[in-house]
Amino acid sequence: MSQVIAITGINGGIGKALCFEFQRRGHKVIGLDLADSSDLAIDYYQVDVTQTDQAIKTYEVISKKYDVKIWINNAGIAVLGPFNEISARDFQRVMDVNFNSVVTATRFWLPKLEESAGIVVNMSSAAGFIPSGDMSSYVASKHALIGFTRAIQLELDFNQAKASTCLVTPGFVKTDIMKVGTKYGLPEKLQKFATTPENCAKEIVDAVLSGEREVIPTLSGKLMTGLYRYLPFGADLARSAYKKSRQIKE
Repeated sequence: MSQVIAITGINGGIGKALCFEFQRRGHKVIGLDLADSSDLAIDYYQVDVTQTDQAIKTYEVISKKYDVKIWINNAGIAVLGPFNEISARDFQRVMDVNFNSVVTATRFWLPKLEESAGIVVNMSSAAGFIPSGDMSSYVASKHALIGFTRAIQLELDFNQAKASTCLVTPGFVKTDIMKVGTKYGLPEKLQKFATTPENCAKEIVDAVLSGEREVIPTLSGKLMTGLYRYLPFGADLARSAYKKSRQIKE
C-alpha cells in the first residue's frame, strides 16, 4: 500500500537516497529543505526548520493537504573544529538544526500521526553514542536526540499510543557533512569505511517499514557502537581513534 512520506533535509545525500528508495517501493514523498527548490520529482516545500513559526505554518499546510504516514526528521549540519574555536553562534546553529527543530516537528506531528499509527523518524548518528573530538556541537546534538527520542517512546509505550518513533543512528556515510579531506573532517584514508547514502537508505527504509523502534545502519555504525557500548575499554578506543585521526590529518 502506498504511503505518504515527508522528509526534511531532502536535498542532502541521505535525504535524496531516502527519497529514491521510498519512491522505488511505490510511496509518495514530500520534501522539505532550506534551498528555494529541489531537482527531485516530489512535492517540495522551502522552509528553515529552525524558524519555529515558519516551520509550523509549513507543517500545517502539509498536514491539511496530505495524509502523512511517516515523518522523517533528517535535516542536519555539522560545524567542525575544537570547541574553543567554534563560535557560540555556530554551536547554537548546530543545536537548532539537529535537535531543537526536531523537538518542534515531533511535538507537531506525533498527535497528527496518532490516528493512523504513523511514525516520527529521528535521524541521529553513531556520534550520539560515541564522543569525538572536533565535533562537540554535532556530538552534543546527536546525544540529545537519542535521549529525547528514547524518552518519548517510553511515554508512548506507557500510554499505549498508536503513533511511534524510530531512532536512526548511522555510522560513516559518504555525504558532504563528513567534510572529507578538510582539516577537521574525516581523513581520506578512513573514507573506505564509509558506506554510500543509497545502501544506508535501504537499511533505514527496511527498518522503518518493518516498524522497528531503533536501527543502526551501516557496518561502521554497528561496529563502533558495539565496541564502545559493550567493551570495558570502549572509552579508551574513542580516545585512541581521535588521536589517530588527528595524526592522519597532520
